[in-house]
Amino acid sequence: MRSLAVAVSKDNAEAVRQELLAQGVLRKGAAIARVGDTVYLPVTTAAIRHSTIEHDFRESFTPIRSYKDVARVPSHLKGSLPTSFDVVGDIAIVKIPDELHEYEAEIAVAILRVNGSVKVVAADAGVMGTFRVRQLRVIAGPDRTQTVHREFGLSYTVDVAKAYFSPRLGSERMRVAEQVRPGEVVVDMFAGVGPYAVLIARRRQPRVVYAFDANPEAFHFLEENARRNRATLVEPRLGDAKELVEEADPPDRVILDYPHGADAAYRAALPRIRSGGIVHYYAILETAEREECANNLSVAARALDREAEVLRWREVHGWSPVQKLYAFDVRIV
Repeated sequence: MRSLAVAVSKDNAEAVRQELLAQGVLRKGAAIARVGDTVYLPVTTAAIRHSTIEHDFRESFTPIRSYKDVARVPSHLKGSLPTSFDVVGDIAIVKIPDELHEYEAEIAVAILRVNGSVKVVAADAGVMGTFRVRQLRVIAGPDRTQTVHREFGLSYTVDVAKAYFSPRLGSERMRVAEQVRPGEVVVDMFAGVGPYAVLIARRRQPRVVYAFDANPEAFHFLEENARRNRATLVEPRLGDAKELVEEADPPDRVILDYPHGADAAYRAALPRIRSGGIVHYYAILETAEREECANNLSVAARALDREAEVLRWREVHGWSPVQKLYAFDVRIV
């Protein structure tokens, strides 16, 4: 079949696919095509920010639209089935409502049935503790929580029960990486298993990417992932980011992906960051709190004789019925 399409490099294909999917313009029924290093994404309209061409695609059919179609739960509980779940590598992580706990095995079987790449299903009881570790219980498949997750042509070993990792931040990680200029010193204050740091080191030309984490389990995978992706510009360091940033070279860019409370780390980084440097700050907020958060970033900077200008903010994804994860790009002078 012939369709309008967006042609992108294979390295940017996943980020653009996610963007088109979010806009509701990715064409269903047409399989994504690749020719050499170019990926063709079928779209339904030319009214998007990407230029479009015409391309031939193989038809793609999905007889089962969702695991909900085959989940064997009482009809009056169908509406309570989770609308989505995270997939890290070959592990599906799903939050099961209380009223569906006795049917969790049926839900897990349905997820495995319609997702051929998923081998393990784990029930998620939430993120807890200083290290933001998911409380997981395997409910289908082998009893393991370690996997390999692939993103933008790179691969990350992660144990989802020992180190936090969110596949939903893939597009955000690429958005930040694309802003890095040659020769920058980048500090990732809460690096986890390394998805920001490794991506920047491999796809951009920084001078160095300092990757800090206080969780020994996450740090183990951070070092492994830097090696497996040959990210030689990554310098992993174990410990408290507030102390480690004082030992690093003054950064041009700081990543604060700790949305449950990065204020102390932000204040620790402010005296170190070069004039004109950028902070990528994340926070979970209600919409009405967004302006207050931006103001607090400026107030904290002035208290240390710096100025903070919020260049842009964006909603990354939903978090709860009333809260969302927001990203703030902040210039420090």
